Amino acid sequence: MYNLAADEQVLWKKLAGEAFDGKVTPRSSLSDIRSALRAHFHFYMGGLFAGRGDQEKAGDWFKEGALEEDGIFNAIMASYLDRHDGRFYMPEKIFADPRDYEHFTTVPTIVGMREKFLRFASASLPVLDRPMTVLDVGCGDGSLLVLLLNRLIAAGRAEKIGRAILVDSSAAMLDVAEDKLNHAFPGLAIDKRHGRIQEHAAGLPEGIDIALLSLAYHHMPWDDKATHLRTMAPKVGHFLLMEMDGDNDTPQHGSPELAVSVYQSYGPLIDSIFAHDAPVVVTQSCVDNFVMAEVISFLTQPRGERNDYHMLRGQWARVFAENLEGHHFRGETTVLTSDGCEFFGCHWSR
Repeated sequence: MYNLAADEQVLWKKLAGEAFDGKVTPRSSLSDIRSALRAHFHFYMGGLFAGRGDQEKAGDWFKEGALEEDGIFNAIMASYLDRHDGRFYMPEKIFADPRDYEHFTTVPTIVGMREKFLRFASASLPVLDRPMTVLDVGCGDGSLLVLLLNRLIAAGRAEKIGRAILVDSSAAMLDVAEDKLNHAFPGLAIDKRHGRIQEHAAGLPEGIDIALLSLAYHHMPWDDKATHLRTMAPKVGHFLLMEMDGDNDTPQHGSPELAVSVYQSYGPLIDSIFAHDAPVVVTQSCVDNFVMAEVISFLTQPRGERNDYHMLRGQWARVFAENLEGHHFRGETTVLTSDGCEFFGCHWSR
């Protein structure tokens, strides 16, 4: 993961001003920018011009940036503009169609990431000798929860699953998750709660044994993360978090550091989705309705309005330590690593 130092941030802002004046173009030498970050700079400029409504120049920066990169992120950005009449379009709800999410979960990179997380979680959790109550925040199609519960039973960590509380902003996803859990655990009491955890944290019951927070708790800024962790802390015995190690919570909209973080965080995801052997229409739909929706939010919306707020691993540790009263850090593991970013899992409990 590359870091954009303070002097580089000043340089990038200066070059952006010159680009707006027409003095710097996508084909300028950019010799003052580290070669490892030139593709990132093109992404930064493409995003700025797109935000100003100049889609032609945005496309030029993305297309030229595609020649600088090992992956395909800038190329995907240019293609997206070409396919959407030169504008950024965000679906009203990410993964409104469960098929996009289900495709994402079958990408080999994601399958491997989940497996590493499951091994860590099943080894770190103690034996739970009563019918277990689990909470899945941002449950998606429920597949990860099913895998986790089966793994805990197989490892002797749990004997029986008594109740599953599912929280998701997609009603369609909740229905799919309910079907998967009913099939895997007939007779399981399932409590579906439509919406985001921000709306439901206060109404959660006492006695939740495990809260699974997988790629879902980043949909709110730092202060909101802290608030709802404090609310859940007395109700939950064990917190299992799987998240991206990315610095895009506190950086402000339009800043060079946000652009670098987003480029490094989402580029590898896009690469892995397109590397998966699947019909192009399925792959394109998954990227457009998931990854690109988050990227566009970063490029067009200020902090406080955008949809996503990934944090660095150390920031996650801090917000948990400061707000999970009575809980202790039990361990962490890296579940996916690439040139640009990592994903990790961690366990906190009373």
